[in-house]
Amino acid sequence: TEPHIFVAISPGGPVQTSDRDAFARDVFATIPNLRDVRITTSEPLRMGGQQGYQILADAKDPTGAAGLTVVQWLRFGGGAYLQMVGIARAEAWKDAYPRFRSVRDGIDTR
Repeated sequence: TEPHIFVAISPGGPVQTSDRDAFARDVFATIPNLRDVRITTSEPLRMGGQQGYQILADAKDPTGAAGLTVVQWLRFGGGAYLQMVGIARAEAWKDAYPRFRSVRDGIDTR
C-alpha cells in the first residue's frame, strides 16, 4: 500500500533512437501485478546527461480494487539500460512522484 520504486540494470537496449518508444512499452509490459493499464504519456527524456524514456500510466492493483499511478524511466548508455519503476496509489501520487524523481536523479552511473 506504500509507494515503491524499483531499480534494475539490464544489458542491451535499442541502438536507434526511433526504436526507444516501442522498447520502453515492451519493457513496461513486463511489470507484474498491474491490471487495466492505460498509458497516459510516453516520451523521450534526458536524465543525468544520458538519453532516456519516460512512461506514465494509470492502472489497478492485482485485485482491481485500488487505482495506481505508475512511472517507468529508462536510461540508456554503455550497452545497457537502467530501468526505474515507481508505483503509488493514485491518491498518494502527488507526494510520491517528487520522491521518485529524487531517487531517479540521484542515481549516477560510472
